[in-house]
Amino acid sequence: MATEHLIYIHGFNSSPLSFKARQLKAHVHTNQLDVTVHCPELSHWPKTAMQQLIELIESLSGGITLVGSSLGGFYSTALLARYPELKAVLVNPAVAPHKLLPAYLGDNENLYSGERYQLTLEHMHQLEQLHLAKPIGCERMLVLLQTADETLNYLDAVAYYNGAQLDISLGGSHGYDQFETKLAQLLDFAEIPYQQPLTLLPAFVPAEPSGTDQ
Repeated sequence: MATEHLIYIHGFNSSPLSFKARQLKAHVHTNQLDVTVHCPELSHWPKTAMQQLIELIESLSGGITLVGSSLGGFYSTALLARYPELKAVLVNPAVAPHKLLPAYLGDNENLYSGERYQLTLEHMHQLEQLHLAKPIGCERMLVLLQTADETLNYLDAVAYYNGAQLDISLGGSHGYDQFETKLAQLLDFAEIPYQQPLTLLPAFVPAEPSGTDQ
C-alpha cells in the first residue's frame, strides 16, 4: 500500500525538532511529495508515548509508514506487531532500552524542550512490557544502521531484526550521519512516488551537542 502519512517517532530525550525530523519534513516540502509528515512530541513515559502514537495512527486514513529513531525504533517495532498494515523505517533502533537506560536513572532533561524529570524504575518496567522477544513483521521493516554508533551496538540490531531489510553503513554515529542520503531509499520502501533525481538539501547541523540527536 502506498504511504500517505509518515510518522517520525523521536528517541530518548529528543523531540520533533531533532535534525532527522526536520530533514524529513524539509525534503518532503522541497520535493513536493504527496505525503503528510507527522512528528508528535512524545511523553517520557513509555506507556503514555505509546498511547499518543496509537491515537494518532487510529485518527489517520490511508497508508502509514513509521520512521523511528533509537527509542522511536523500539516503539515502532511494538506498533508493527499491533498493526499488520503498517511499515517502518528504523534508524539505529534500540533493541532493549530497558537494559540500556538504567544508566540514565535519576535527573534528566529533554535536549530540546528543557523539560526536567526523573527517570525511574517504573519507566524501565513500562519499556520491558513493550519489549518483544522476537519482532513481528520483519518483512515490513527497513533497518538503517551505522557501525560506529557510540550508544548502541549495531550487531544487536542485526541479530534481532533477522528477516528485515538491513542497510548497514560503515562509520557514522548514533544520530545517523548523512541521513539525507537514505531518503530516496526510504521513499522507495514506503512506496511514495517522487520525481528523479530527488532534490537533496545540505546536511543539517544538529541543534544539540554532537552524537545526541535521536
